[in-house]
Formats: sequence, C-alpha cells, structure tokens
Amino acid sequence: MKSKWLGLMLTAVMVSSTGTASAAVIYDESVSGDLDAIGSTNVDLGLGVNEILGSIPGTPPADSDRIKFTQVANLVVDSIVLSFTSPFDPARIGTQFNLDLHNDQANLFDDNFLTAASGADISASFFDSFGPETGPLVTTAFGAIWDFQISPGTVFPYQDWKLTINTSGSIGAVPVPAAAWLFGSALLALAGWNRRRERG
Repeated sequence: MKSKWLGLMLTAVMVSSTGTASAAVIYDESVSGDLDAIGSTNVDLGLGVNEILGSIPGTPPADSDRIKFTQVANLVVDSIVLSFTSPFDPARIGTQFNLDLHNDQANLFDDNFLTAASGADISASFFDSFGPETGPLVTTAFGAIWDFQISPGTVFPYQDWKLTINTSGSIGAVPVPAAAWLFGSALLALAGWNRRRERG
C-alpha cells in the first residue's frame, strides 16, 4: 500500500512539473450561449491549444460575435488562427467579413479588416493603426485582455467559425525547486520504507 502511494506521489510530481496541456474548447457558442456585439463574454486562456467556436447565420439577419480572452501570467500567445468550418467562397468571406483583434495592453489594432482568409494566422497579420507603434500584435503581454470580433456584411450560406489560440509557457507548473524537493522527499521516504521492511 505504501509503495503504491509513493508511486502515485512520484507520478504526480513528474506530471505537475511538465506544465503541458492538450487542446481544449474554452467557449462554444452553440453550448454556452450566443456571443453579443459588445464583448460581454470573457474567458481565460489555458496552456496549449485553446478553441473558441462560433457561427454567423446567413444574412439576413445580420449578426456580430465578439469575445474577450485573458492571457494570464507566464502564458505566451504564439498564434491566433481564424478558420471557417463550412464550405464558403473565399472571395466573399474576404470582402464581406469585418474583423477586429486587439489587446488592451499594447493598444494594437488591425489595419486589414477585410483580408483574413480561412486558416489565417491573424496574430501575425494584424498591425497597429494608432500611435507610434508598428508591427504585429504583441503576444507576450502577460495579463492582457484580448478582444476579437467578427461581423458579416452579406454572408451566404451559414458560416461556422473557429478561433484557435496557441499558447506556451509554464502556467500551472510546479516551480523547479518545489518539484525537486517533492521528488527528493519521495525518494527518501521510499528508501526508509525499504530499510524498515528489510529489518522486519
């Protein structure tokens, strides 16, 4: 029983020190409710692949989906990719969809609202429209609140869209000194238990 407990402890130390995570849907409009145009929905990013799922109905009626997502400490946003899951005419999507992506810390906005295509890395292609800054969106601004909005002009047919935010960093990982201490303690406890068993 003791050896099983120590084995579980060692496994927990190894898993907690890796700081990795698999893909996760952090918001699904069909499950959690319709996204509005004012951005009242805010979700936290996790480590790894974060997916936000939404849809734009065929117009009319018009629809606008806006969502905010928070970048916690030690989490780097590597890329933000927009893709459409329904068949569509790329020329129509490229000229009729109005897109906006920015974060609150860098004050960076998109210069190319109407040029995103399915599968585009929009974090690399969106640039500053205001102030002296130029270049792609800052992705290492810890604590930033990102704001994404997609609005249609004339859209046919119905469009499902997916925003994929790829992150890296050490969120949720046990600090190296703490992980080493736990691992060493487990080894010492195992050695002591083995000595007692040999004496008995």
